[in-house]
Amino acid sequence: MTDIAQPADDYLVKVEGLTKNFPITKGIIFQREVAAVHAVDNISFEVKSGETLGLVGESGCGKSTTARLLLKLIEPSAGKIWFEGEEISGFSRSQMRRLRSEMQMIFQDPYASLNPRQTVGQIVGAPFKIHKTEGEGKKKVQELMDRVGLNPEHYNRYPHEFSGGQRQRIGVARALALRPKLIVCDEPVSALDVSIQAQILNLLEDLQDEFKLTYVFISHDLRVVQHISDRIAVMYLGRIVEVAEATELYKNPKHPYTAALLSAVPKGHSDSSGSERIVLEGDVPSPIDPPPGCPFHPRCPKAHQVGGPDGVPENCRTEFPPLDEVDPDHIAACWYPLEQGEKLQQAAHA
Repeated sequence: MTDIAQPADDYLVKVEGLTKNFPITKGIIFQREVAAVHAVDNISFEVKSGETLGLVGESGCGKSTTARLLLKLIEPSAGKIWFEGEEISGFSRSQMRRLRSEMQMIFQDPYASLNPRQTVGQIVGAPFKIHKTEGEGKKKVQELMDRVGLNPEHYNRYPHEFSGGQRQRIGVARALALRPKLIVCDEPVSALDVSIQAQILNLLEDLQDEFKLTYVFISHDLRVVQHISDRIAVMYLGRIVEVAEATELYKNPKHPYTAALLSAVPKGHSDSSGSERIVLEGDVPSPIDPPPGCPFHPRCPKAHQVGGPDGVPENCRTEFPPLDEVDPDHIAACWYPLEQGEKLQQAAHA
C-alpha cells in the first residue's frame, strides 16, 4: 500500500491511523472511565479529487463516525487527517472555520437535519450569512433551489410543507451553496422511496460533473453504492477490510466479509449476484470488547476452512492483517484472501 504520510497532489483527503473511542464512565460525582466504545479503529484511506469513494458496512461499523471525523465535527482520539495536502488533525474550531466552505455534509434524515422554524430561503441562505458572502442572497438561493429541482417560488415555505425527496433536495442545495470541494453524503437516500432515491442519485451525479465535486458516499445499500461510486471501501467493526474499484470489488471480492455482503444483493442487481448466499452465523462482536486479531475471524467462513473444524488459524486469532495489495489497485486486510470464483462454505461456525 502506498505510504500516505506524504499526500499526493491528486488526493483531496487522506487519513492515516484514524481512531475514535467513546469513553464509558461510571460514577455520579467522581466519574471514571471503565471501558470505551471502539467506534473507528486505526483506519487509513485516501479520496482522489473528483472521485466518489463509497463506504459500506453493516449498521454500527463506524461509517457515520468516520464521516464526522473527516469533517472534524468530532475530534479523533488518534490519527491524522489531510485536506488538500494540509494536515488538519489538530485544528481548532476557529482554524476549521475557513475550511468549512470547502467541505460540507448531506445528512441521512432530510427532516431532522432541517430547522422546522426556518423557511427554505433561510436554510439554504444560512451558509452565505455565516460566511459573510450574502450579496444578492435571495437570488442566489432561488438559483440553487432551481438547480436542485425545487420551485424557486417556494422560497418562503417551511420544511414540513415538502415531501421527503424535496427535503433532501433542500439539504443538497444547502451543502452546495458555497461551492465546496468535498461533500460527505451520510446515507442520503436511505430514508427515501426507491424511485426518489434514483432521482437524488442522478442529481448528485449531475452536480458532481457540473461543479467538480468529490464525494464520500456512505451507505449500507450495496446497489446504491455500486451505482454511484468509483471506488468502494468496506468497513467491519470500525476497521477498513477492503478497498477496490467498484466494478472490480463486485466481480472479485477478496475479503470473506465483502463476499458475504455481496452475496446478499438481490439477483439481477450485481455482477456478483450469481454467487450462492453466504450465511454468517453469530452476532457482530461488541465494539466495547472487539475480538483480538482479525475482528471478523469468529464469523469468517474462510478462517474455518483454513483452520479446519476445530478452530481458526493462529494469525487470524492474534494479529490484525495489514491492508495490503492483493491485486493491482485492490487492497484487502486478510491473511487468506479469496481467489477469484472461490466458493465459501455456507456459514461459519457459531
